[in-house]
Amino acid sequence: MSKLIMVSNRLPVRIEADGSASRTEGGLASALEGADLEQEQLWVGWPGGAVEDFEDVERVTDDLRRIGVEPVFLTRDEVDGFYEGYSNSTLWPLMHYMIERAKFSRNWWAAYRAVNRKFAEVIMEAADDGDQVWIHDYHLFLLPAMLRGGKKELKVGFFLHTPFCSSEIFRVLPDRVELLKGLLGADLIGFHTYNYLRHFRSALLQVLGWESEMEGMWHDGREVRMGVYPIGHNHAGFEREIRDPGFADLVASHLRDLAGKRMILNVERLDYTKGVPQKLAAMRRFLESNPDKRDDVLFVLIAVPSRQGVREYDDLTEEVQREVGAINGEFGKVGHAPIQFLHRGFPMCDLAAFYALAEVCMVTPLRDGMNLVAKEFLDCQRPEFSERPGVLILSEFAGAAHELSHALHVNPHDVDQVAAAINRALEMPDDERLQRIGMMQKRLRKQHSGVWARRFLKELDKAQPGEGRIEIMELSPLAARLGEMARERGALGLFLDYDGTLRPFVDVPDQAVPDPELPGLLRDLAGCRGVSLAVVSGRTAEFLEKHLGGLGVSLIGEHGYRWLEHGTGEWELFNPHVNTEWKNAIREHLEQASLLTPGTHVEEKQSALVWHYRKADPEFGLWRARGLLEELTSMAANLPVTVHHGQKIVEISSLQVSKGLAVDHLLRAWDCRAALVAGDDQTDETMITLAPEGVEFFSVKVGAGPTRAAYRTDIPGLRSFLEELRKVLRH
Repeated sequence: MSKLIMVSNRLPVRIEADGSASRTEGGLASALEGADLEQEQLWVGWPGGAVEDFEDVERVTDDLRRIGVEPVFLTRDEVDGFYEGYSNSTLWPLMHYMIERAKFSRNWWAAYRAVNRKFAEVIMEAADDGDQVWIHDYHLFLLPAMLRGGKKELKVGFFLHTPFCSSEIFRVLPDRVELLKGLLGADLIGFHTYNYLRHFRSALLQVLGWESEMEGMWHDGREVRMGVYPIGHNHAGFEREIRDPGFADLVASHLRDLAGKRMILNVERLDYTKGVPQKLAAMRRFLESNPDKRDDVLFVLIAVPSRQGVREYDDLTEEVQREVGAINGEFGKVGHAPIQFLHRGFPMCDLAAFYALAEVCMVTPLRDGMNLVAKEFLDCQRPEFSERPGVLILSEFAGAAHELSHALHVNPHDVDQVAAAINRALEMPDDERLQRIGMMQKRLRKQHSGVWARRFLKELDKAQPGEGRIEIMELSPLAARLGEMARERGALGLFLDYDGTLRPFVDVPDQAVPDPELPGLLRDLAGCRGVSLAVVSGRTAEFLEKHLGGLGVSLIGEHGYRWLEHGTGEWELFNPHVNTEWKNAIREHLEQASLLTPGTHVEEKQSALVWHYRKADPEFGLWRARGLLEELTSMAANLPVTVHHGQKIVEISSLQVSKGLAVDHLLRAWDCRAALVAGDDQTDETMITLAPEGVEFFSVKVGAGPTRAAYRTDIPGLRSFLEELRKVLRH
């Protein structure tokens, strides 16, 4: 049975002073607690510290392997560049929309790439064919692609625990292209919310120019799937603490400490993304506006230390401590300070007790991938431990806000709104409190972390190791079969699309010229005994003759409107009676769309009109194209035309013209006994779906998308097939 390899920047381990290692709780380890996974698990990650700090690396490695952990040791320079540098000082602030805090260094980027490569090497050494590899978070964006191309076939999943920022922010990164391509090495990419997935797809479009569907995309011969998988909290862990016989006594102890005060609880890591200064400003405003409640409420601010020794975080800690002191000095009295600042972590049992007793829980980050504190608070609210149900105040910029719709949502930057929400929460009637909390508890207890993990891994298990779920077929046997048919029967017809089939698309269509090897390959195939070859394209006659004329290859232009036999002589019309009067009705509409959409233009062919948007803003162009497609389809309902959406184009062409009609004509004219057609888009389906009588017919789809073709490949795969066919025919 295959195993699950969990990969994270930090391992769920503790290295003791004597060098021995033991597993810890929290983080991803806690998330998997309720999943009840039966398969073998192996953790891969950094054990913390620098390798220079370990006296006996081999001993630590052996200790870690005994508890199912494979370490990735980092040097002090790698820790500085990869972790403190690129991960936390470049990616972290950008992912949280804080451009002004982001810093850039080429040395950090080099360290980030090197450490991702080091992770890949450790994983490939430990993995077996068919293993699942689940990679977590922004520290390892490059890792999925690095696991491709090795000797082992793995199912690779990636989950991002932070937000994925908008494409406008992501484009600030100098290394944006490599980061996106690194992520696309995964079979499945998961996000907490739909917005994060939407931003990722936008980045693919804006940075790489690659369109995708909500469910995924075709990349490098594989289907890369994408999905929304909001992580749940560790329900099993908190349930265990609450059911512990000593929990009631712990709650009673904390209740005595409150001395009748109404607790407003805040639990977070002390990080600038959590908006603690803004939270304190709201607390100050509340105390200013509600003098009658100053003696009744107690703001408990649990702030877990983060990245101590880093100046930016030390400055934040000092700022928070100074403001807490100022508020307590202004609004406190003998025996009561309105804010308790607890700058340390607490065990799960204490947190569960705090959650159970809190009358209000404030979760107000400036930006957060999910935030599990909100879910933990709701889960621990039980009538047996508190007189009143609690109220959740939740930032609209936390990922959890998309799920917890019955919380009081606030903009953490709006101090007056947050202060008003605190007062509203305290004044809220018990029946409304109970209704709100009940609606949210019902959902989150069914969607805990174990369910999240099982759902993601179930989806990942559907991936096929190697080439992906959409199979790229081995075409060598087909080449041998066609060669045999050409020798025995003669009259083999080859009909090949150009753009997207014989060569990739480019931003400027006129630059899509044949690569140096293509003309020779086509000339050789067309020169083989018993073979007739045609390039069937939407291109104009002028383009095709300029770049492919004189090769002995027949050229079919404008999707079958005209053709040039053997690439020389005069162009002929397949159907001289084609009606093109409809163009006048459509042309003005396309030109208006072009005026309204910068970067677009209209191309007029003899039998078609084409609206190009390859140079437009990718998202705006795609949106306009879809609208235009709908408008034109309605306009053309009573016209003898067909409308289709191709690669960065919307094309309107005559119903009396198609690639299928042209190929069918030549199959009969050339008296073909066997034939092969290959193409990549909707226009090519008209020849792929032919069923010519008396012809052994083969069809190849190049790339993704629905098709009725018998075979599927990509551009390099088709090129290899044609080269193999040339070799077979020559012999």
